[in-house]
Amino acid sequence: MKQSVLRALVSSQLFVAANAGPLFAQANSSAEAVTCRTNTTLLQRGGELTPLTEAMTMPGGIEVFTNGTFRVKEGKTRLLKEGQILRADGYLLKPDGSTMPVFDHIAMSKGQVMVFKDGEGEALSAPLTLPDGSVINPDGSYWRPSGSYGRRSRLAEGRLLTLEGAALGGLDTISLRNGKAVVYQSGAWLTLQSPIQVMGMYDGTRVRGDGFVTFRNGTTTQLAEGQTITVPGLRADW
Repeated sequence: MKQSVLRALVSSQLFVAANAGPLFAQANSSAEAVTCRTNTTLLQRGGELTPLTEAMTMPGGIEVFTNGTFRVKEGKTRLLKEGQILRADGYLLKPDGSTMPVFDHIAMSKGQVMVFKDGEGEALSAPLTLPDGSVINPDGSYWRPSGSYGRRSRLAEGRLLTLEGAALGGLDTISLRNGKAVVYQSGAWLTLQSPIQVMGMYDGTRVRGDGFVTFRNGTTTQLAEGQTITVPGLRADW
Protein backbone atom coordinates (compact mmCIF):
# COMPACT_ATOMS: atom_id res chain seq x y z
CA MET A 1 0.00 0.00 0.00
CA LYS A 2 1.37 3.41 -0.90
CA GLN A 3 1.80 6.07 1.74
CA SER A 4 -1.58 7.47 2.72
CA VAL A 5 -2.27 11.04 3.67
CA LEU A 6 -5.36 11.20 5.85
CA ARG A 7 -7.79 14.06 5.72
CA ALA A 8 -7.25 16.35 8.71
CA LEU A 9 -10.71 16.99 10.07
CA VAL A 10 -11.59 18.12 13.56
CA SER A 11 -14.93 16.26 13.46
CA SER A 12 -14.53 12.51 12.84
CA GLN A 13 -17.01 9.70 12.67
CA LEU A 14 -15.23 6.86 14.43
CA PHE A 15 -17.10 3.57 14.78
CA VAL A 16 -15.37 0.84 16.81
CA ALA A 17 -16.54 -2.75 16.96
CA ALA A 18 -18.91 -3.43 19.83
CA ASN A 19 -16.57 -5.89 21.52
CA ALA A 20 -13.67 -3.46 21.41
CA GLY A 21 -14.86 -1.01 24.04
CA PRO A 22 -16.70 2.34 23.84
CA LEU A 23 -18.06 3.61 20.58
CA PHE A 24 -16.49 6.85 19.38
CA ALA A 25 -18.46 8.89 16.87
CA GLN A 26 -19.14 12.35 15.52
CA ALA A 27 -22.41 13.02 13.78
CA ASN A 28 -22.69 14.27 10.20
CA SER A 29 -19.05 13.79 9.13
CA SER A 30 -16.50 11.08 8.52
CA ALA A 31 -12.74 10.69 8.34
CA GLU A 32 -10.04 8.06 8.58
CA ALA A 33 -8.19 7.04 11.72
CA VAL A 34 -6.19 4.14 13.12
CA THR A 35 -6.76 2.02 16.20
CA CYS A 36 -5.06 -0.94 17.85
CA ARG A 37 -6.39 -4.39 18.60
CA THR A 38 -4.17 -7.15 20.01
CA ASN A 39 -0.96 -5.40 18.91
CA THR A 40 -2.26 -4.98 15.36
CA THR A 41 -2.90 -1.62 13.72
CA LEU A 42 -6.31 -1.31 12.11
CA LEU A 43 -7.16 1.35 9.56
CA GLN A 44 -10.60 2.88 9.99
CA ARG A 45 -12.25 4.11 6.83
CA GLY A 46 -15.96 4.75 6.44
CA GLY A 47 -16.87 2.67 9.48
CA GLU A 48 -14.84 -0.35 8.36
CA LEU A 49 -11.76 -1.70 10.13
CA THR A 50 -9.04 -3.34 8.05
CA PRO A 51 -5.54 -4.45 9.11
CA LEU A 52 -2.79 -2.05 8.14
CA THR A 53 -0.45 -4.00 5.89
CA GLU A 54 2.28 -1.38 5.44
CA ALA A 55 3.55 1.68 7.28
CA MET A 56 1.60 4.83 6.48
CA THR A 57 1.95 8.58 6.96
CA MET A 58 -0.71 10.83 8.48
CA PRO A 59 -0.75 14.65 8.38
CA GLY A 60 1.79 16.48 10.51
CA GLY A 61 4.53 13.91 10.07
CA ILE A 62 2.83 11.10 12.01
CA GLU A 63 4.09 7.67 10.94
CA VAL A 64 1.94 4.66 11.82
CA PHE A 65 3.34 1.12 11.78
CA THR A 66 1.63 -2.24 11.47
CA ASN A 67 2.58 -3.46 14.96
CA GLY A 68 0.46 -0.97 16.89
CA THR A 69 3.13 1.73 17.20
CA PHE A 70 3.57 5.24 15.81
CA ARG A 71 5.93 8.20 15.98
CA VAL A 72 5.69 11.92 15.33
CA LYS A 73 8.29 13.81 13.30
CA GLU A 74 11.14 11.32 13.82
CA GLY A 75 10.50 11.32 17.56
CA LYS A 76 10.30 8.41 19.97
CA THR A 77 8.32 5.39 18.79
CA ARG A 78 5.19 5.07 20.92
CA LEU A 79 2.71 2.31 21.58
CA LEU A 80 -0.85 2.78 20.40
CA LYS A 81 -2.55 1.10 23.33
CA GLU A 82 -5.49 -1.28 23.04
CA GLY A 83 -8.65 0.60 22.12
CA GLN A 84 -7.01 3.97 21.58
CA ILE A 85 -7.86 5.83 18.37
CA LEU A 86 -5.36 8.08 16.59
CA ARG A 87 -7.27 10.62 14.54
CA ALA A 88 -6.21 12.31 11.33
CA ASP A 89 -5.99 15.66 13.15
CA GLY A 90 -3.33 14.34 15.55
CA TYR A 91 -5.59 13.80 18.56
CA LEU A 92 -5.52 10.59 20.53
CA LEU A 93 -8.88 9.36 21.84
CA LYS A 94 -8.66 7.01 24.79
CA PRO A 95 -11.25 4.38 25.73
CA ASP A 96 -12.29 6.41 28.79
CA GLY A 97 -13.24 9.36 26.56
CA SER A 98 -10.25 11.57 27.36
CA THR A 99 -8.24 13.17 24.56
CA MET A 100 -4.80 14.66 24.00
CA PRO A 101 -2.67 15.78 21.04
CA VAL A 102 0.12 13.40 20.06
CA PHE A 103 2.27 16.35 18.99
CA ASP A 104 4.67 17.92 21.49
CA HIS A 105 2.68 20.55 23.33
CA ILE A 106 2.04 22.61 26.46
CA ALA A 107 -1.15 22.06 28.46
CA MET A 108 -2.72 23.96 31.36
CA SER A 109 -4.06 21.23 33.63
CA LYS A 110 -5.46 21.58 37.16
CA GLY A 111 -3.67 24.87 37.72
CA GLN A 112 -0.31 23.52 36.56
CA VAL A 113 1.51 23.94 33.26
CA MET A 114 2.51 20.59 31.76
CA VAL A 115 5.01 20.14 28.92
CA PHE A 116 4.54 17.03 26.77
CA LYS A 117 7.29 15.58 24.60
CA ASP A 118 6.90 12.28 22.76
CA GLY A 119 3.70 11.70 24.70
CA GLU A 120 5.24 12.06 28.16
CA GLY A 121 4.29 15.01 30.35
CA GLU A 122 6.35 16.85 32.95
CA ALA A 123 5.25 19.72 35.16
CA LEU A 124 6.90 23.03 34.33
CA SER A 125 9.24 23.94 37.21
CA ALA A 126 10.66 27.26 35.98
CA PRO A 127 9.61 30.05 33.61
CA LEU A 128 9.61 28.90 29.99
CA THR A 129 10.53 31.32 27.19
CA LEU A 130 8.94 30.48 23.84
CA PRO A 131 10.46 31.30 20.43
CA ASP A 132 8.19 34.35 20.05
CA GLY A 133 9.47 35.82 23.32
CA SER A 134 6.44 34.84 25.42
CA VAL A 135 7.24 33.71 28.95
CA ILE A 136 5.03 31.15 30.70
CA ASN A 137 5.29 30.52 34.45
CA PRO A 138 4.58 27.19 36.16
CA ASP A 139 1.26 28.49 37.57
CA GLY A 140 0.02 29.43 34.09
CA SER A 141 0.57 33.17 34.32
CA TYR A 142 2.35 34.56 31.29
CA TRP A 143 3.78 37.61 29.56
CA ARG A 144 3.53 38.10 25.80
CA PRO A 145 5.21 40.75 23.63
CA SER A 146 2.51 43.25 22.66
CA GLY A 147 2.76 47.01 22.24
CA SER A 148 5.17 48.93 24.43
CA TYR A 149 4.86 46.90 27.61
CA GLY A 150 3.63 43.48 26.55
CA ARG A 151 0.55 41.72 27.86
CA ARG A 152 0.13 39.73 31.06
CA SER A 153 -2.58 37.17 31.64
CA ARG A 154 -3.12 33.55 32.67
CA LEU A 155 -3.66 30.41 30.61
CA ALA A 156 -7.22 29.14 30.70
CA GLU A 157 -7.74 25.66 32.13
CA GLY A 158 -7.39 23.17 29.29
CA ARG A 159 -5.46 25.57 27.05
CA LEU A 160 -3.15 23.80 24.59
CA LEU A 161 -0.11 25.34 22.89
CA THR A 162 2.62 24.05 20.63
CA LEU A 163 6.20 24.35 21.91
CA GLU A 164 6.56 27.23 19.44
CA GLY A 165 3.71 29.09 21.13
CA ALA A 166 0.90 28.55 18.62
CA ALA A 167 -2.51 27.87 20.16
CA LEU A 168 -4.20 24.53 19.51
CA GLY A 169 -7.95 24.02 19.42
CA GLY A 170 -9.19 21.65 22.10
CA LEU A 171 -11.16 18.45 21.61
CA ASP A 172 -13.86 17.51 24.14
CA THR A 173 -16.07 14.44 24.39
CA ILE A 174 -19.57 13.54 25.56
CA SER A 175 -20.30 9.99 26.72
CA LEU A 176 -23.25 8.09 28.15
CA ARG A 177 -22.21 5.88 31.04
CA ASN A 178 -24.63 4.09 33.36
CA GLY A 179 -27.44 6.19 31.94
CA LYS A 180 -25.73 9.52 32.73
CA ALA A 181 -24.04 11.98 30.40
CA VAL A 182 -20.34 12.36 31.18
CA VAL A 183 -18.46 15.29 29.69
CA TYR A 184 -14.70 15.51 29.20
CA GLN A 185 -14.05 19.22 28.77
CA SER A 186 -10.74 21.09 28.94
CA GLY A 187 -9.04 18.10 30.53
CA ALA A 188 -11.60 17.63 33.32
CA TRP A 189 -14.54 15.28 33.88
CA LEU A 190 -18.10 16.26 34.74
CA THR A 191 -21.06 13.92 35.22
CA LEU A 192 -24.53 15.38 34.74
CA GLN A 193 -26.40 13.96 37.72
CA SER A 194 -29.95 14.85 36.69
CA PRO A 195 -31.59 13.57 33.47
CA ILE A 196 -32.88 17.10 32.79
CA GLN A 197 -29.64 18.94 33.61
CA VAL A 198 -28.28 20.69 30.51
CA MET A 199 -24.68 21.70 29.85
CA GLY A 200 -23.34 23.83 27.02
CA MET A 201 -20.12 22.95 25.22
CA TYR A 202 -17.66 25.47 23.79
CA ASP A 203 -18.93 25.08 20.21
CA GLY A 204 -22.58 25.64 21.14
CA THR A 205 -23.50 21.96 21.44
CA ARG A 206 -25.84 21.27 24.39
CA VAL A 207 -25.98 17.97 26.24
CA ARG A 208 -28.73 16.78 28.56
CA GLY A 209 -28.15 14.52 31.53
CA ASP A 210 -29.88 11.57 29.83
CA GLY A 211 -27.52 11.73 26.85
CA PHE A 212 -29.71 13.74 24.48
CA VAL A 213 -27.45 16.05 22.46
CA THR A 214 -28.40 19.12 20.45
CA PHE A 215 -25.72 20.35 18.06
CA ARG A 216 -25.19 23.97 17.14
CA ASN A 217 -26.86 23.49 13.75
CA GLY A 218 -30.04 22.22 15.42
CA THR A 219 -29.59 18.52 14.69
CA THR A 220 -29.99 16.14 17.62
CA THR A 221 -28.95 12.68 18.68
CA GLN A 222 -29.59 10.36 21.60
CA LEU A 223 -26.40 8.71 22.81
CA ALA A 224 -26.48 4.96 23.31
CA GLU A 225 -25.02 3.47 26.47
CA GLY A 226 -21.22 3.44 26.16
CA GLN A 227 -21.19 5.77 23.16
CA THR A 228 -18.82 8.74 22.99
CA ILE A 229 -18.93 11.68 20.58
CA THR A 230 -16.30 14.36 20.05
CA VAL A 231 -16.97 18.10 19.91
CA PRO A 232 -14.61 21.07 19.45
CA GLY A 233 -13.15 22.39 22.71
CA LEU A 234 -11.42 25.67 23.50
CA ARG A 235 -10.76 27.81 20.47
CA ALA A 236 -7.22 28.12 19.23
CA ASP A 237 -6.28 31.48 20.73
CA TRP A 238 -4.60 32.87 23.83
